[in-house]
Amino acid sequence: MKKYMLVLFSYGGLKKINEHLEKKLTPNDKLLLRALMLEEVPKLFEHLISDVGFLGEQVVSDVEDSVVDIYQENAKDYLDEIAEMAAAKNFELDKRLIKEKELGKLEEEIKAAELDGIFINFSQNEFVSNEDKEDELKDWLKKTGLRQDIFYDGERKK
Repeated sequence: MKKYMLVLFSYGGLKKINEHLEKKLTPNDKLLLRALMLEEVPKLFEHLISDVGFLGEQVVSDVEDSVVDIYQENAKDYLDEIAEMAAAKNFELDKRLIKEKELGKLEEEIKAAELDGIFINFSQNEFVSNEDKEDELKDWLKKTGLRQDIFYDGERKK
């Protein structure tokens, strides 16, 4: 039995992520899935719609809420989909939504989990990506020596 973690910063390219997981995971393996939940619109997107005078305050607020709602729904849908895969492939799944401010706790969990490897799906989309947090995690992971499979919206980085 091996233990892996999948960290989702992005919900793009999930079909390719699933294909990778199906190849890697065997029955009785364990997958810890940590899905980052967007709680507010990313700074770059916020900047683009910040001209409240032109759009109107309510329109800006509605757009921001809509972006966050869609992102959160995608996360929840994927958690349901991966649970179905786990049942079909007979691997154990421990799934949890995490908030951006909890990334420090994620590092602690990775240390304690004694993982055989980690899969991470970052985003290339500048409107979704929080490069500061992602870079912080990448730097920290390099120090751990943990085997990593890094993706950007489902495309594997070699």
